[in-house]
Amino acid sequence: MLQIRVIMNSSTEEILGFKTCCGLKMFDQNLEILLANQGNQPVIVPSYFDLESEAGAERVTAVMPHGEHRIEPGDIMAFYCTMDESKWNKASRLVFYDSGGNSYPVALQKET
Repeated sequence: MLQIRVIMNSSTEEILGFKTCCGLKMFDQNLEILLANQGNQPVIVPSYFDLESEAGAERVTAVMPHGEHRIEPGDIMAFYCTMDESKWNKASRLVFYDSGGNSYPVALQKET
């Protein structure tokens, strides 16, 4: 069971800049997504998600870190990407998937 927390316009660029120090720089990473495994089995999650709106679903694949990631019970995995705010404002749900074919939707809370 994955719990998903979505943080739009987080200070991700500063966080990644600190973590990578003199190495790789990540600019415009304004969306942070935290996946917490609240189950009792590991979950393998690929680095993509669907962003759903009235117009349909759009797969977002430019998510960092890339690849498949094993999230152990009790652990949290952070993903980052660049998200266009107009696209974000039209979206109603974000859906992650695991390697077992399960989906993990979360309704997007909009600031008013």
